[in-house]
Amino acid sequence: MNLPSSSQAMPPAQRWHDRLDALIAWSTALSRAQARTVTTAAVVVAGLVDYATGDALWFGPIYLLIICMPAWTLGWREAALTSAACVAVSLAANGLEAYPLGQTAIAWNMAMRILAVTIIIVLMSGTRRSHDREWNRARSDPLTGLVNEQAFFDNATATARHRAWGILAYVDLDGFKQINDRHGHAAGDEALQAFASGVRDLIRSGDVFARIGGDEFLLFLPVDSEAEGYGLATTLHLRMNCMQTPFALGCSIGALVLNLSETAIHKAHVSLADRLMYEAKNEGGAIWIRTAGVPEGGGLTGVAAARDHRELFSLIPAPTALH
Repeated sequence: MNLPSSSQAMPPAQRWHDRLDALIAWSTALSRAQARTVTTAAVVVAGLVDYATGDALWFGPIYLLIICMPAWTLGWREAALTSAACVAVSLAANGLEAYPLGQTAIAWNMAMRILAVTIIIVLMSGTRRSHDREWNRARSDPLTGLVNEQAFFDNATATARHRAWGILAYVDLDGFKQINDRHGHAAGDEALQAFASGVRDLIRSGDVFARIGGDEFLLFLPVDSEAEGYGLATTLHLRMNCMQTPFALGCSIGALVLNLSETAIHKAHVSLADRLMYEAKNEGGAIWIRTAGVPEGGGLTGVAAARDHRELFSLIPAPTALH
């Protein structure tokens, strides 16, 4: 007996929802230059077909759909310019033959077109603002303003493209529980905010910093070599433990140096960095660094199989910044 495929078993409504989600994701990912190109091409194609068919076919809904593209991707100003272009193309294709009832009919129809276009632009632009606001809210930590774990992987993957090496660091605060116990959770929140703000000032604009829950953070820093990765991770650890914050906070770090030509960033890497972090925490606010290995048969090696580049550093003031 043949079993239905997943697409056949899926309810029709769900299939349409998935297609709509895919369309929204595609249009949202377009750059401004790409959106302008798509919009211009659509106006040109619609105008040519409108001209070829004459006034026998009404292209009003087609032009409205085209206007939705700049309203979603570029904003209301460019959507208004596109609507003016669509009106000009329509008039060039059909002239005034579509309005045989005189000046009053022309004025009324133009007014209705302007009203319809205005409503479309307002709705699409407002929906895009709401979409972006909720999208950012779903991908960020409300307390610190950092990205969350899902956004971390997306951003780190994008940052890692065309880079030779990278550092994946798992950061855990030392002494955070004592702050909560002695001063309350409001003080703990203040400490987390201060730590996040301090680290943001240390790292570079292209680095990715996320809070993944409680007092645990993830960092991804692209580098050009394995040696630079070890040096940068060490300097970062020292600087993070010397930050001036309202509460005395240190941190333990487990860091993996990744050869990005051999492997992408996986959640398995986070697990390895987490294990290294616990080893560092047992040493009392240390940093353990290793280079992640990739066996020939595929998959990730465990910590014990990683190349023996572990280093343990005591907490001393760092002489230089990361910038």
